[in-house]
Amino acid sequence: MKKQILAVAVAGAFAIPAFAAADSSVTLFGQLQTQIVHHSASGDDGEFDSGFRQHDAGQAGSPTDGQGPNRIGVMVNHDLGNGMTALAKFENDFTTGSDGSAASGFNGPQRDIYVGLRGDFGQIIAGRMTSSYNTAGKDPLNGTFMQARVQGGRQGGLGGFGNGGYVDRGVRYSNSFGIVSMDVGMFLDNSQDGRAAWSGRLNFDLDPVEVYVAHVDARRYENSDADTWRTTKIGADWSAGPFRLNAEIEDFKRDAGIAGPEAEGNTYWAAGTYSMGRNDFVLSLGHTRLDDANNSDFAALAIKHSFSNRVMAYAGVAYNSTDDAGGNFDGESYDGSSDLRFTGVGAGMRVSF
Repeated sequence: MKKQILAVAVAGAFAIPAFAAADSSVTLFGQLQTQIVHHSASGDDGEFDSGFRQHDAGQAGSPTDGQGPNRIGVMVNHDLGNGMTALAKFENDFTTGSDGSAASGFNGPQRDIYVGLRGDFGQIIAGRMTSSYNTAGKDPLNGTFMQARVQGGRQGGLGGFGNGGYVDRGVRYSNSFGIVSMDVGMFLDNSQDGRAAWSGRLNFDLDPVEVYVAHVDARRYENSDADTWRTTKIGADWSAGPFRLNAEIEDFKRDAGIAGPEAEGNTYWAAGTYSMGRNDFVLSLGHTRLDDANNSDFAALAIKHSFSNRVMAYAGVAYNSTDDAGGNFDGESYDGSSDLRFTGVGAGMRVSF
């Protein structure tokens, strides 16, 4: 009898924490990717050192860590009853190594860090997050050296207000109404009262195509002197059987500010995917036209193989060409007096959990 009472007491002691946490879920998640790429260049007067590099993302001609999918995080969902759920998310960025331009290991809390509520009213989150403008995941090669952003196909992070960037001090609200979903965000500038950036996106599910339009205005975020700092996009994501087509047009006009020097122009990008079993064949093309500045062209051809829904390997080639290019590439500085063309050929692997 005493043994039975003791057994019941021990079982009860272990059951109490489980019962207390029955209305909560905590999920540990992450991704790790690395790749080996041969980078080469032309039009650089022999300054670029061609050869193999190992890095986690980057682009053709820029073998750097960063702008990739590597992350580790915790997602918390707490059931409040009456159809409401409290949210908390912490996601940390890290790299797989160092090539002299990026620190290896953890780089700090560079991704989502927010709390929020979800219910019949939609979802609202507050903290650090992407802006409503972000659609980086539409690129089937996003996070690899063949990604379209930052190399003449799409706008990059833009201080957090582009594709794949993160912004501090944000509040975002999202909801769906039939075939239409919306996402709006406000990002506060703590340095000055009344200063904030705004973002918004509307998605239209017109099966088999999704059409979306997004806009961001950041002229009053950490840059009180900017008269104009806005970016607008319209995009489409079409799928039918083994075929998928993504396309975007971005229009931007920015004074010097949080994302670099003054810029005005357009970006055009399209990617086609054909799936055959566990293999995806991808062709990606892009062009960036800058008013009174250098233009860029981009192309990538790749194959992706999914061993499972959590393990993927890929291989391919990326090419980008920039007229009168200036800036730094792989540690070398260029004065903008020549056209630069970079090619990257390589392969990588991504594991998620």
